[in-house]
Amino acid sequence: MADSAEGSPQEKRRFRNAVIGVGIAQLYAWGVIYYPFSVTGKMMAADLGLSSEAAFAGFSLMLIVGAVAAPLAGRAIDRIGGRIALSLGAVLSAGAIFAAASAAGPVSFYLGCVLLGLASSLALYDAGFAGLVQVAGRQGRRAITYVTFLGGFASTVFWPITAFLAARWGWRATYVVYAGGMIALCLPIYLATLGRPPAVHELPAGEDPHAHPDDETPLEGAARRRAFVGFATAVAAHQFVIAALLLHMIGAMRQAGLSGEEAIMVGMAFGPGQVLARFAEMVWGGRFPAVAGGRIAALLLPPALLFLLSGSMSLPLALCFSAALGMSNGLMTIARGTVALALFGRKGYGAIIGDIALASLFSRAIGPLALAWGLERQGLRMSALGCMACALVGVAAMEFVARISSVQRQGADAKIA
Repeated sequence: MADSAEGSPQEKRRFRNAVIGVGIAQLYAWGVIYYPFSVTGKMMAADLGLSSEAAFAGFSLMLIVGAVAAPLAGRAIDRIGGRIALSLGAVLSAGAIFAAASAAGPVSFYLGCVLLGLASSLALYDAGFAGLVQVAGRQGRRAITYVTFLGGFASTVFWPITAFLAARWGWRATYVVYAGGMIALCLPIYLATLGRPPAVHELPAGEDPHAHPDDETPLEGAARRRAFVGFATAVAAHQFVIAALLLHMIGAMRQAGLSGEEAIMVGMAFGPGQVLARFAEMVWGGRFPAVAGGRIAALLLPPALLFLLSGSMSLPLALCFSAALGMSNGLMTIARGTVALALFGRKGYGAIIGDIALASLFSRAIGPLALAWGLERQGLRMSALGCMACALVGVAAMEFVARISSVQRQGADAKIA
């Protein structure tokens, strides 16, 4: 509506500032909380007297704690607002990263991982989505798409930066620098761009402050429960595979016959794949229901995994594999926010996205451990088959959700007719 608050120059500027600011903050947060471990994990293990498996268990512990905290974080965002919650997340993240950098042995290392997990529940995408939806109004789907487009560069930017800094200054100094960046960059961004949600009196007469985007009707009753279970399963299965392969990308590529330098190059191709998929969503996604993006994301993963089944790869094939993996993940990251918004609505969105995160983060915690065992005991080809089976479960679950959504749309159309 031309006269709506969301359509005024002030609201357009507010939307733009929130999207750009949160996008930059999410790029940084993912780059310094999630991605460094695949570069610094072995350095940490050697420094702290841990085996590689024990060090990667710390990363999984971080994800498990984040999963347990995610529903509480989502409900906190619903209650106190994204500005306060995400600002608190930036401060907690800085403290947790510094604590990890100060670890003197296994106990303090695992404590740092626990703190990182708690902080991540208020610092990464799920919290960012909930905060954005509060201020973006009916443009929530667009806001999520734009922010994930910017955040998609995190691995491409921070893998080489982390490798460069850690090689010259060590992993501890690198983490201290990253902790400072959370305070210097992310905290002021959240304070400046995530204002309060539009109040009822700011909306046009008769407009519901919880109005659903895209003229869709949130699911209710049994359909809502089935769709939630199906969508949580689809996201969890997808993230099991993605998290496992991301953390062990370099090791898997070495087993596939590539050198260390080539393996890092392959890992860097993941980011552009994400960005390409998100750019396509930005340009064409508005023409289709949000659920369609989730279906495409799930369907892209099994073909990408076909590259691994040979057990060996040339550099061009490995780059295609990484880019295809990135495209699938890029779309699923968007779908995690937009499909939840389309199916369940804006009211209580933080709680919904937190509950979905609980399932997906548990799978992200288990995936790296499972693939570490598979690569060590079964080899690349059998590990790829296991990943393929999990990806197909995700495809089936997403098709189940699409069916529920289709029935809902048909029912709504029949009522209108």
